[in-house]
Amino acid sequence: MADLDTRMNAVKEGIARLAALAAPEHQREAGELAEAMTRELDSAIAEAGAKETVHDTASPMPRGPRHEEIRCPVCSLRSFRFQKGTLRRSEDSNSGFEAFFHCLSCGHEAWHEAL
Repeated sequence: MADLDTRMNAVKEGIARLAALAAPEHQREAGELAEAMTRELDSAIAEAGAKETVHDTASPMPRGPRHEEIRCPVCSLRSFRFQKGTLRRSEDSNSGFEAFFHCLSCGHEAWHEAL
């Protein structure tokens, strides 16, 4: 969200500079257009903030990830296994859940998004 805010604010600053550069005979119209576009950007930023991915804490916990065995990010073998009972909620993942995985080949352990 911070990246989106930064980008939107840069666009708003660009609109203001563009309105300032308008020819004198079109300056009033350019100023009105800049104000309208700024209002539109402000409402888009507000909507994006309101629609930010908020995971419903009332939703039931899944039994486990869709794939209980995936490719290990360290050794590349398909032996990175989900450890039962380690599923938890996560604000940082798209699905809202993450699980603990352990590689049976190299021993690497990590939390991974539970898709």
